[in-house]
Amino acid sequence: MNQQQQRRNALAGGRLGLLLGVAALTTACGGPADKKMVTNGSQQEYRASIDAIDAELTPHEREAFNWAVAGLDLEKLNQRYPNASIREVVRSQVKAVREQSPKSIQSLRDQAKAQEPLLLELGKIKTSEEKFAIESSFFGPTPIIEARIANASSLPLSKASWLAKLYIDGQPQPVAQSRVLSDFRPIDGLKPGHQVTARFKVGFVKGDETWTTLAIRQAATTRVELSVVPDSALDFSDKPYLKVDHQKAIEQLEYQLKQADGFADI
Repeated sequence: MNQQQQRRNALAGGRLGLLLGVAALTTACGGPADKKMVTNGSQQEYRASIDAIDAELTPHEREAFNWAVAGLDLEKLNQRYPNASIREVVRSQVKAVREQSPKSIQSLRDQAKAQEPLLLELGKIKTSEEKFAIESSFFGPTPIIEARIANASSLPLSKASWLAKLYIDGQPQPVAQSRVLSDFRPIDGLKPGHQVTARFKVGFVKGDETWTTLAIRQAATTRVELSVVPDSALDFSDKPYLKVDHQKAIEQLEYQLKQADGFADI
């Protein structure tokens, strides 16, 4: 065999190796997440297609897909991702969030800065002398919070909600949390400089059972923290001081962005 023929054979072998390599890569990349869903048919057809795929998905892929389609019904899913695969849906959502969120966050930060003086005032509405107890009632154990509320702000209040967090035995993380409401209208509102003792039942008629677990009942010590929810504070006309909490929206978008980064490997 002459040298020219050897070079041709080597080149052909290299091309064959390249083709086999591409084929192997394509095969390796294909999987349950690459199978097409049926989104342009009935609910039953969609359910059958997704059930067949779901059984083979990894927990990470399943979590990513649920994140990507959160809030979508079948009609909207088909409009955005007609008969797409799990991977196509996730990648499209990751791309969209990564492109849109940073711009939205920056815009909201500019608006949030203008709210800082108001948030500073709302932060002056505080509680002290917080106490927690579990009382017996007709419906069973009932979680009760008592606290002294002081309005050191310049804002008169008709209503405000609080984020209540319960800690036990000196643990750094709360074991339960809920929102509770203060309605100051029966006492003609909570004026600036005024204080009032408040009593909250956590939950509705039966109480919130996450606040009456055995671990909580048997705890040696309990501690409650109450912080005012900024966009819940109402003036004497029952209108919110903070119509939109831009900081909360920023935190939600930042969390979305973090999730998108976590699913970028799909």
